[in-house]
Amino acid sequence: MNSYSYLQMYQINTKDVKSYPIEWNKIFGNSNKSIVEIGFGGGEFLVNLAKENNNYNYVGIETSLTSCHKIKKKIFLNNLNNIQIILEDAKFAVREFFSDNSISKVIVNFPCPWPKSKHAKNRLFDEKFLDTLSSVLEVDGEVILTTDVWTYASEVKEKFLSNGCFEVKNISEIQQLPFKTRYEKKWENEGRKKYLLIAQKRCKKEIKRLLEGEINLPHQKIQKMNFDKLQSLVGFKKSSKNKTLVIKDIYAKLDGSEYLVKVFSEDDRYIQSYFVDVIKIKEGWLVKLDDIAKAYRTPSVKEAVNIIAKELEN
Repeated sequence: MNSYSYLQMYQINTKDVKSYPIEWNKIFGNSNKSIVEIGFGGGEFLVNLAKENNNYNYVGIETSLTSCHKIKKKIFLNNLNNIQIILEDAKFAVREFFSDNSISKVIVNFPCPWPKSKHAKNRLFDEKFLDTLSSVLEVDGEVILTTDVWTYASEVKEKFLSNGCFEVKNISEIQQLPFKTRYEKKWENEGRKKYLLIAQKRCKKEIKRLLEGEINLPHQKIQKMNFDKLQSLVGFKKSSKNKTLVIKDIYAKLDGSEYLVKVFSEDDRYIQSYFVDVIKIKEGWLVKLDDIAKAYRTPSVKEAVNIIAKELEN
């Protein structure tokens, strides 16, 4: 095994999954309970936790490619088989990839509090995410938050209490976590205090998922294509309550046998950019989601394929 072969390991390519939520016990090959860390950073905490407690399956969620590379090396060097990671937005990942009552603990260490009102959409613990946690956590399952900002811990506590499905313990000052993270060391050097908040699930709310069951590749066939309509599609926009799609550009093969339609879409604040193929076939034209530039088959993605086919049919 070469020096960088671990970069191909330990990560779930969630856009290639055939059915959602993910069956984690099949991924890990056992029936152990799951612990999820959101924003694992350099991976110090999650790797040490997995080393000390190998009777759990661990899933790390991050949006940083660099962080994913760092943790993979640590997993490889420690020869661990009980960690898998996801490169994805946590709100989307927890809701879509985990079934109801399937997570034992969710751990969040030193998240950015995003204090400015203009950054409110970036805050992790909003009302919908708390509803998600109430659904995916097992009964008595816990959310464990550590932060160096007292006001942030207090605000998150109030949100859990307002949700109605959690019992929240008093915020406590802690000296250090069981395993030190890079950020914890930084805060210690700056003399900052650290706070612990634990919320325990007591009831469950029903949530609506965008992905559920088997996800087939959306496609449509049209007999004749309106080439004049093709270029006029650039700039097309459609919005509804929780969905938006915009056609950004169109690229053509020199021989005119294939077109790539670049689409931007949003489902319940989850944003994707992808291509829809328009390909010449024997019976006419095939309009389908491009299978190289991966996208989740959310409602707006399926709608984009259907709309493009409808608009292009002569």
